[in-house]
Amino acid sequence: MAKSKRAAAKADQVETELRKEPIEAGEIGGALKRRSWGVIASVAGALLLFLLVYVLRLDHVVGQVQDDAWYVLLAQALATGQGYTLINSPSPGILPLYPPAFPWLLSVVYRLSPHFPQNFWLLKSVSMAAMLGVGVVAYYYLKGDRSFPHYLALSVAGLAVLNPALVFLATSTVMSECVFTFTQLLTILVIERGVRVGNKSGAYPYWALGAALASFTFLTRSMALGLILAVVVYLLKERLVRGAVIFAVGVAILVGPWMLYARLHAPTAEQRAEQGGHIILGYAAQFWQKSAGDITSGQAEASDLPERVWKNFVLILGHDAGMMMLPPAFRNSRFSGSEVLEGAENTSLLSYLLSALAIIGFFTALRRKVSLAEVCFPLSLAIILLWPWKPFRLVLPFIVFILFYFLTGIQTIYHLYQRFQQTSNLRRQWIALGVVTGCLLTITLYDHTSYLLRKYQRAPAERPVWIRTFEENEAVLEWVDKKLPKENVITADNPPLVYLYAKRKTVAFQEPTANWENWNRLGVRYLVRTALAPLPKPDMYSEGRYNLVYHSRGELNLRVLDFGPQSSRLPWGSTDPSKAMKIEFK
Repeated sequence: MAKSKRAAAKADQVETELRKEPIEAGEIGGALKRRSWGVIASVAGALLLFLLVYVLRLDHVVGQVQDDAWYVLLAQALATGQGYTLINSPSPGILPLYPPAFPWLLSVVYRLSPHFPQNFWLLKSVSMAAMLGVGVVAYYYLKGDRSFPHYLALSVAGLAVLNPALVFLATSTVMSECVFTFTQLLTILVIERGVRVGNKSGAYPYWALGAALASFTFLTRSMALGLILAVVVYLLKERLVRGAVIFAVGVAILVGPWMLYARLHAPTAEQRAEQGGHIILGYAAQFWQKSAGDITSGQAEASDLPERVWKNFVLILGHDAGMMMLPPAFRNSRFSGSEVLEGAENTSLLSYLLSALAIIGFFTALRRKVSLAEVCFPLSLAIILLWPWKPFRLVLPFIVFILFYFLTGIQTIYHLYQRFQQTSNLRRQWIALGVVTGCLLTITLYDHTSYLLRKYQRAPAERPVWIRTFEENEAVLEWVDKKLPKENVITADNPPLVYLYAKRKTVAFQEPTANWENWNRLGVRYLVRTALAPLPKPDMYSEGRYNLVYHSRGELNLRVLDFGPQSSRLPWGSTDPSKAMKIEFK
């Protein structure tokens, strides 16, 4: 009897449990549904924020950097069937220094709307789309490869995409950094997926795709040499020899033809003398200049390299890291993003502290597992430290990794604190990282808001300097297009910009005394001075001896000079004061 009662009670308990199962399953399903809706809502909100910032910050400035003017000019050359050459030069067939991937990408959209500058928004859409891609890939990379929770992966991806310098490059220039950042990050993600598959045949598509992406990245910016070397080293470290061979052969097949073509068709001495500027200088020549692309900076020696490396290292730690993570602390918001072009010589304790946390995070990541990023970043950094240029623009494409190392450094410090307190709560660590990322996002959005309030000001003096500067340069170019004869060649500070807006053949304005006879041969008659900062007044022995035919009304002292007919023009640099013309500048 007692046994039967116990059996009945047990049956009742089982029945009760069975009745509970649908309720619990329903609760779990409801929780999952709420979570999925939360994910969808957060992703939609991030996308809306991206579009809002990028569309509102989009402006009509194109070519003011000079590098982006070259990119657009080369895209125009490809789109119009003239080949990959400097179509602004008086003589045809001069091959540029730049690799062809980014101009080719621009040429695709250029064909859709071939009317420049009206198609500026379409040209910039390439970089904007690339930055959207950066956000998507960064999210999957941080969530899948770095085990970040959804909210933190999305926040860090958003912080990288909304970085003012990258937003500026996408909306106020037509530079290649955004595309480079996207394809480099995507290459790393694809290779890591292949490593997970291992030596199985299913990994072959990943090696092939990784080789194609790395090749495109290299043909966008040669800085990707560090990425290519890193992939080979990483695959060998993982004992994936077959994958390393497939990747290396793929890169050689895709990059080799361009390298061979560029070597066989490198500009001759006569072509370099004709066009001038950094566009026709090889990387080896620029490496041994004290400032890459500036022939007036002087030649460097091997003994100068340690000082160059140290100077760049100090700038990265003492300025660039802080500028990437907390830009409003280092400059006024009216210059939001333009720091990517100006660089800096000053350092800050705050930047050193942020760098210290990133370094701690890097070594923590190394201790956990050496991934491709931990190989790629140091190899690329070695190239950056050796290059004779302010490093901020070169380090910027690694922002996703720098943010990851920074947050990992904070997590490491917090973990040590918990150990000291003899507690352990991983959830609190993630919450702390979320709070830090949220604060950085808030500061970044404040920076964009301040800039946008200035951009849409009616008072001209309150508008961003970058836009006001371009409008003054644009006025010069409009005057040149309307007033100067088309048959005369122009020497200019920004040759591609003058060609794009005025459709005149142009050469670089450099070493006028040495190039004077060459300019006479080419039929150069006018000098067009454009600039980002105010130009000095002309010297009476140089510019001051020629006829001033245009002078801008703004702050930059922009001007157009007429050298006069070749039969009667005075040589540049003569010290005879009786031959100098008097020009009054207000």
